[in-house]
Amino acid sequence: MSALSSVLRARPDASGLGERIAGFGAWRDALSAALVRYIGVLETVGPADDDARERFAGLCERLAGDRVSVALLAEFSRGKSELVNALFFSDTGRRIVPSSAGRTTMCPTELRWDPGLPPSVRLLPIETRTSPMSLGAWRNDRAAWQERAIDLDDGASLERALASVSETLAVDAGQAQTLGFAADPLAGTAAGEPVRIPRWRHAIVNYPHPLLARGLVIIDTPGLNALGAEPELTLGTLSDADAVLFVLAADTGVTRSEAEVWREHVEVSRRGRHGRYAVLNKIDGLWDGLRDEAEIELEIARQASAVASTLDLPAGQVFPVSAQKALVARLKDDAGLLRRSRILTLEQALGDALVAGRQGLLRDRLQGEFEGLHRDAELALEAERRAQVTLQMELNGLHGRNRDAITALAAQIAREREVCDRGRRQLLALRSVLGRHGRALAEVVSAPVARRHLADARELMRASHFSTGLRQAMKALMDAAHADFTDAEQRIAEIATLMNAMYRSFSSEHGLTLGSPVRFSLRRHYEALERIERLQQSRFGALALVTNEKRILMRRFFESLAMRLCELYERLASDCAAWQRAMLAPVEARLREREAQLGRRAESVRRVLEAGESLEQRMAEVAAERAAIEARIVQLEMAAQEVGALFDVPGKRDMPGKRDVPDA
Repeated sequence: MSALSSVLRARPDASGLGERIAGFGAWRDALSAALVRYIGVLETVGPADDDARERFAGLCERLAGDRVSVALLAEFSRGKSELVNALFFSDTGRRIVPSSAGRTTMCPTELRWDPGLPPSVRLLPIETRTSPMSLGAWRNDRAAWQERAIDLDDGASLERALASVSETLAVDAGQAQTLGFAADPLAGTAAGEPVRIPRWRHAIVNYPHPLLARGLVIIDTPGLNALGAEPELTLGTLSDADAVLFVLAADTGVTRSEAEVWREHVEVSRRGRHGRYAVLNKIDGLWDGLRDEAEIELEIARQASAVASTLDLPAGQVFPVSAQKALVARLKDDAGLLRRSRILTLEQALGDALVAGRQGLLRDRLQGEFEGLHRDAELALEAERRAQVTLQMELNGLHGRNRDAITALAAQIAREREVCDRGRRQLLALRSVLGRHGRALAEVVSAPVARRHLADARELMRASHFSTGLRQAMKALMDAAHADFTDAEQRIAEIATLMNAMYRSFSSEHGLTLGSPVRFSLRRHYEALERIERLQQSRFGALALVTNEKRILMRRFFESLAMRLCELYERLASDCAAWQRAMLAPVEARLREREAQLGRRAESVRRVLEAGESLEQRMAEVAAERAAIEARIVQLEMAAQEVGALFDVPGKRDMPGKRDVPDA
């Protein structure tokens, strides 16, 4: 077995949280496999079209790319890195994340596993801060990063690679200010002496630990000053993370600077209190041997209550722990010390809220879309079955009938085909109308629209004093976005009204089984816009004069917010286009199936009329075709039930073939 395989197959963390994360990853893998099997069956039984294939591919991509993310924030020396080791990596028998006295993690560090990349630590030089380009843009520039390989056959290789995040470099005071370290140099120095600053701006650790392989992503921040210097930690990391752990020290509680960071960065980046936790670490400092257990418990409870009050958090989201003692307890298999460390209570809460919440969110997002796609496939197969039932009834009716009656039936089918041809022309007209509406919608929400707003905002900045222009530009950008979203909502409602009417028309005029058009909700996009606006107001709402050394930083904040807004426009435009395709696809598919069914009916009658073929022989063929369709229905339903079981859908659906359809 290779070293990589050994790591991937290693026993997951024995803790409850580790088991829950591993269970989430196993559930996600099982659901992905079930969807792949369903798609294979769908291709075999026949009703899949290009739109369905594209939508199923999107489902699988979202599922494969889903991650459970935890961000840890703390001032230096709060034991944050040790908490990471105790919560997630105690099964390795050693510290994975560097943890020692003083400052260890000097730059924001992501721990994840991407099997498409080699085990390594990728490092972005701190000098990239002089550019207004966002961190997200730098991520796509592989050449800008330095990479240090991790040799899985060398136990010390990971430790050496991770030691990179502790590296510093010496610069003069002016360069330190330019790079955002003027307010908090890493060490006090005399005037004119070099200042030591972090060597790296960001680190990405790609390592095949079982929990990371199951979809866990851990973001370890180097200190609270990094939040002010790196906009995307606030704009992206904190707002996107499933859980944020704010690590404090038990002996100090919440300091003034920590309260400010919580208010300015954590609260503003997240809606409500969900997913925010305060961890009161180092409670073992209270185990001084001079107080009894009751006194220690009272002191811990008092500190936890004060933290909850200061941060405006429910008491159940403040967790006193000793990360260091928890790690020692796990490495030495000391159950008593593990209980006293209180890490198990934190793990239980994270497992309940983090893993269960993420799984529920993913299930809600995917289940409705899968059921809609499966319903379309069911309708297509059921339409085929109905056509065979109708054909059987027609052929039955030909028994004992003369040639004139058979000719009349052929004429009736010809008239139905003319109606179907008219439906095809109506579909072309509908596609044209929907295309006009779609283009009008794209004029409101699309990447070019966002870039045009951004260009206007930048011009406003250039035309004004930097501080005033920056504030006005950001406000103008958000005002334009709100106006676009309002306009888009109205246009989406118009499209929905049009498609509802067309669905009813096609159902009544052509007997197509269409159900209702797919609905589109802007709720998710509005929530994303609100998050961006909260961040904009906190950073630019009452912006004072900006000093020269902070201009690059504030410009970087602006560019990061602008990038998030452009991404939102692109995502909304993509979702709108996919929605319009999804609404039109069933009409086209049902009409195409109707044409095929009429062709088969016409062919059956023609063969009886022109070829003198035995009516009984043709009826036997149709019966066999109907049986084959019903077998395909059962096959597809069994595949759907496998997916449904993973979605925890109670009960079984009725088989499409057993619904209220007249039998021959």
